Parts: sequence; C-alpha cells; structure tokens
Amino acid sequence: MPNPAAERPLTRRGKLVRIAATLAMTFALMATSLWGTDDFFPFAPFKMYSHAHDPDGWANSTSLVLTDATGRSFPIGDNDTGFRRAELEGQLSRFREDPELLALVAEAYERAHPDSPEITAAEVVITSYELKDGERTGAETVEVAAAWTEGADA
Repeated sequence: MPNPAAERPLTRRGKLVRIAATLAMTFALMATSLWGTDDFFPFAPFKMYSHAHDPDGWANSTSLVLTDATGRSFPIGDNDTGFRRAELEGQLSRFREDPELLALVAEAYERAHPDSPEITAAEVVITSYELKDGERTGAETVEVAAAWTEGADA
C-alpha cells in the first residue's frame, strides 16, 4: 500500500529548512576544521589523524612495562588491563605528575591475572625510533616517563 505522505512534494518551507541545515553543517565542518580542537569532534579532525609523521624524522611508541615479585619485567597490552594505549598517551601528563597512579594499572593487571605473581613496579616507557624514508634506521632512544614502585615513598 503506497504511503500518501511520501508522494507529496516538499513545501517551500521544508526545502528552505533543509537547505539552511545543510549550509549550517557545511559551515560548521569548514570552520572547525580550520580552528577546531578534538573537543569539537565530529566537526573537527582528531589531531592524531590530521597529520602524518615525517618519513625522515622520529616516531614515538609509548608502552606500559610491569615488574612482578619474581623480578620479571614485561610490557602489557590493552587486553591485559583494559587500559588502552591511547588512554595511556592521553593521560601521560597525569602519570608524569603523579606516578602513584600507575599503582591502579598494576591493580587492574592483578585483577585480570589473579594467578600471576604480585606486581611490584610499573613504568611508562617512550621509545623513539629514527626513520629514514619511512623505515627504521636502528637508532632509538628510550625514556622512562613515569615510574612507580610498591612501597616507595612518593
């Protein structure tokens, strides 16, 4: 059965409303693409996707490294704690200011791995790789951006 409302043409007012909405959205996209920040998403590009790395520069890789009671150190991934790498990078300034926050990551790992040895230390490690024509040259630097040790005085 045909829908009678679907067969009626748009009124002049309906067309003007749609045109105005389209122009407003287009203006918002253009303006925030030039002057917007991540807070304006989806009307502004995310900074992390809005530019490419220099193929002849340095690229950073941020990771979390835990140390257990046996002295074994190991990097952890997103599935180990539910704490994603993007969140780690986004909260890096907080970890630098207050490394004790890494104790929460250690607790999350222990909850997710109850049969593993206790976590006694955690570090945020930033490894920078030199690139030449988009390929690693072998040169790298390692920075411990924040470190927490169980029982250490703050």
